[in-house]
Amino acid sequence: MDHIDQPLLVVRVIRTGGFAGLRRQWEVEATSEDEAQAWWPLVEACPWDDAPDDGRPDGFVYELHANERAAVLPEQQVDGPWRDLVEAVVHRAT
Repeated sequence: MDHIDQPLLVVRVIRTGGFAGLRRQWEVEATSEDEAQAWWPLVEACPWDDAPDDGRPDGFVYELHANERAAVLPEQQVDGPWRDLVEAVVHRAT
């Protein structure tokens, strides 16, 4: 039986909303310890417990997941460490 590596860390970014209600999704799976260690500083820098949820009806909303952590942020709140994480995931996934 083949052994399939389970990801140690999965970071997912989902952007929804805007005038057309479009949905985009990007995901990174870290399957090695080295790869996971490279992503953890970006994940840990985000204030997951203090994520605001005050989106605008016609604005984009970002849903972020890192294993068991989750946050929903209106686009105007995606700054600082949140912006760093989103940009890194989008860059890596595209």
